[in-house]
Amino acid sequence: MLLEQGGRGSSHPGEGGREVYELFDLGYGRCTMVLASKAGPDPALEALRRLGVMRVATKYPRIAARHLEETGRQAEIVEVKGSVELAPLTGMVEAIVDLTATGTTLRENNLAVREEIVVCTARLIANPVAHKLKAAAIDDLLERLRRLPSMSSGRTPAGA
Repeated sequence: MLLEQGGRGSSHPGEGGREVYELFDLGYGRCTMVLASKAGPDPALEALRRLGVMRVATKYPRIAARHLEETGRQAEIVEVKGSVELAPLTGMVEAIVDLTATGTTLRENNLAVREEIVVCTARLIANPVAHKLKAAAIDDLLERLRRLPSMSSGRTPAGA
């Protein structure tokens, strides 16, 4: 079997710092990366207005920083492990960037989604060397995936 292939969520490109090719959207594991803060008046907007910067906790610091920079906002990114949704409740940050499938955990912690950053799904990936050296085997695997009934309902190769 091809050990140089794997799977990951589409939210992760750029987060791990390793170059990989996204070969195929597997079509499951759908979730959304969101910017969320305490329900009610948005404390992140208030911090931006008063201080010119907001504090954001996340497990995905590169994605969060890139999104906030692209949308013209100054942010101090606080990388956390574990339950990101607890950070605003402690007063450590004004907002979080995290993945959610249903929003239940956010609601249970009195957080509100302020922005959807990106929709994520599971993807088949390969490292560049394996992709080049084992192209025929990878192409065969992709063709077999495309022929599966569960994969043929309009799915396209990742990035297409």
